[in-house]
Amino acid sequence: MKKEDFVFAIGFDGNKAIVDKRSRSRYKKLSTRELADQGLFREAYRSAVFDDSEEDGMYVLEKFNAVSHVQYSQSRDLMKVFGVQKPSADITGIRAV
Repeated sequence: MKKEDFVFAIGFDGNKAIVDKRSRSRYKKLSTRELADQGLFREAYRSAVFDDSEEDGMYVLEKFNAVSHVQYSQSRDLMKVFGVQKPSADITGIRAV
């Protein structure tokens, strides 16, 4: 699965990722930090997870905590908040909607 598809996946159907094609085309060139700066926290966190970057994950956490009523202490807490899992080799296709 390509990074841009993982970042903008909004769900899964069997072994296919359902991707938000409008957001993907609009924001795919932004870095993890730029996504977080734009307030796209879920997408930014998915980008950090895809890159396996704890540093970027902490950046997203700091930005998210700045606007959230609930404060989280570890970036991995955002996995539950945003429903993010690491990319899986079981995902063999995408469907852009």
